[in-house]
Amino acid sequence: MTLRDLKLYCRALGHNEFHGDQIFKWIYYRLADDFNEMTDVPNNLREKLENIFLLNYLKPHKTLTSHDKSTIKYSFLLERDTGIEAVVLFDKNNRTSFCISSQAGCPIGCIYCATGKMGFIRNLTDGEIINEVFSLIKLHKKPDSVLFMGMGEPLLNYNNVTRAIELLQSAHIGAKKITVSTCGIVKKIYDLGLSGLRPRLAVSIGSAIEEKRKKIIPLSKDNDLQSLKKAIRFYREKTRRRVSIEYTLVRGINDTVSDARALATFARHTGTHVNIIRFNPVAGTDLSVPDKGTASKVKRILKERGIEVSERYRRGTDINAACGQLASH
Repeated sequence: MTLRDLKLYCRALGHNEFHGDQIFKWIYYRLADDFNEMTDVPNNLREKLENIFLLNYLKPHKTLTSHDKSTIKYSFLLERDTGIEAVVLFDKNNRTSFCISSQAGCPIGCIYCATGKMGFIRNLTDGEIINEVFSLIKLHKKPDSVLFMGMGEPLLNYNNVTRAIELLQSAHIGAKKITVSTCGIVKKIYDLGLSGLRPRLAVSIGSAIEEKRKKIIPLSKDNDLQSLKKAIRFYREKTRRRVSIEYTLVRGINDTVSDARALATFARHTGTHVNIIRFNPVAGTDLSVPDKGTASKVKRILKERGIEVSERYRRGTDINAACGQLASH
């Protein structure tokens, strides 16, 4: 429930709306474990809430920490045996990022992603997404950023993801701290641009050469590069947010000079920043990691064409927590 929902709910139960404010603060600011902790909320209202709602946090089913301590991966079990994974990242400036999941499994099937190999199980509800974030806060602290870059395609769970973002913003995790990563669901990029939520947008492009992209990201057959280009421009103009292109570099697949030139053209036409990510090994694929020299060559070609580019530091590969490696079993 949003703050407004809680206020209206309290009124419907015959109580003052300001109790909705109190309940919201207990849940989202003080991380209450129990309704009985809410000492400034009337007793009879607390009893009603206790009878109707469940206030709990996800408990890690499994926890793995990377050798350099920069990454922690948590496996959570939702109802029955549905599993998801979430990752907490720490940088050298003591900034904390939560990489969270929006689906159990994923229907996209990108060739370099372990989650896609699981297939699609189901969408997470807005409550489950929120619980994921606040369970991590309970384990750590309020994050400097929340990244919808875990399991699943966020824009194929659009309603639940946007409601979760609205709740996060109500709890003072602002739009600039939230990034939604997508493989390029064109219609939903327009919808997100019109939503008023204004999170940062990251687009995993696979390749800027159409035929290659269709092989790397199967769903891109229905979301061609020309349409995606227009959608990205629309999002930038509507939200005034920088959009980044996430480019997973795979040896012998999308790492040639012509690939880099096509990527530079796409980035220039969309006004986007490019994040280069060298492929992280995924079991069951015969794909391989390009060497650092190849990544440097691609970055050089982009820079020569005036494109802002960076290479994402590979963290958590030793615990299968890096980009493309999440998969619950």
